[in-house]
Amino acid sequence: MPLDSRTLADDHFPCWAEEPPVPADGSLVPGSQFHEEQWIMAAGMLARGSSFLYVARAMGCSRTTLWRAYYGSNDFRHRVWWERQALNREADLRLASIRTLVAEQIERLVSMGDPKTVRWLAERLGLFAGLDAQARPAARARQPDRPAPSPEPAATPAPQSPPQPPSQPPPRPSSPPQPEPAAPPPTPAGPGGDRPRPRPVEPVAAALPDPAPAPVNGWNSARNPFHTVPSAAAPPAKTGGRRRVSRLGSAPNTSAPTPSGSALAS
Repeated sequence: MPLDSRTLADDHFPCWAEEPPVPADGSLVPGSQFHEEQWIMAAGMLARGSSFLYVARAMGCSRTTLWRAYYGSNDFRHRVWWERQALNREADLRLASIRTLVAEQIERLVSMGDPKTVRWLAERLGLFAGLDAQARPAARARQPDRPAPSPEPAATPAPQSPPQPPSQPPPRPSSPPQPEPAAPPPTPAGPGGDRPRPRPVEPVAAALPDPAPAPVNGWNSARNPFHTVPSAAAPPAKTGGRRRVSRLGSAPNTSAPTPSGSALAS
């Protein structure tokens, strides 16, 4: 915004109140295809602390182009500096407004009679230190002059006794004797006065006979512990590999022995 024409010509404004610098060549970056507003925006973003990569992406150019514009144009660097000074001044104004609000709150609490706030404000303003400095000379004037205390004689060190040899450690108490195991009670004697002698126990495995091997049949060569007699339903096979088939009405021919008459009579 241009200054008012009614402003005096001899007034000197600080750097933050002056108009933004005008580039000497009419453009911040001469010979650039980007508009002047884009370079002003880039200068403001760099002044706020944005990275060159972020600003280059916002403008739509490469980071190398932005680096060349920053280090190749003095007007562009001057605009970045001016934007940074304006931001610092704005921060100072905000801090001043915050200070004003804090002062108003402290004044309100003091008027309400808050003792903590009053004491804190008195310590911050140094009121207690000033009162203490005024009270010290008055206290010294009231006290009479006292004679200086005589120095006390230095205490003589007590004679040290010769080092004594280390005493032997006390003997450890011996453990109580362990009681001997009690002997088994004696076996009562028999009627004749002789005690019975224990009989030797023979091993069980020696008394048992060895198991007989299972019979092996011609049609069943495997050992079967459950059936020792060949089945009557299946006749033995011939040498040619065919089995003997019984006719209808005839009893099957088996190899089982026929019981005798004495066995049937019993």
